[in-house]
Amino acid sequence: MKPKPLFKSAWVARGAIFIFALLVGAGCGQNQLKLTASESKAFDSAPAEVKLAWEQALAADKANDYATTHKLLESLRQMQLNDDQKQAVEKERAAFGQRLWAAAEKNDPAAVKVIRETQNSRGRNVTAPAR
Repeated sequence: MKPKPLFKSAWVARGAIFIFALLVGAGCGQNQLKLTASESKAFDSAPAEVKLAWEQALAADKANDYATTHKLLESLRQMQLNDDQKQAVEKERAAFGQRLWAAAEKNDPAAVKVIRETQNSRGRNVTAPAR
């Protein structure tokens, strides 16, 4: 007898794996990631363009401008950064990911839109929380 598949289609399986990876990578629940003082200061002596992108990303995140935050954090990953800066960017990305998914689960249209656009740009067909 052939065992029943856990997921009926491949895209559901990929979606479940993607969401699981996000939860594991970013953490769950109230365990918010916060930058330490040294991580926050990692960009103090950075080149002007890098420092400006970092400051704009933090400001956009604080304002819940999900699209701008995502764009700036992704652009920072492409810049020449030292190890401390890379660590700060990755930690901020993880914290942003937590907040983005929490907002999407509460049906925030801007958060849902960013998640859908990100998934589409990566060729994923994962269903974001309904609006």
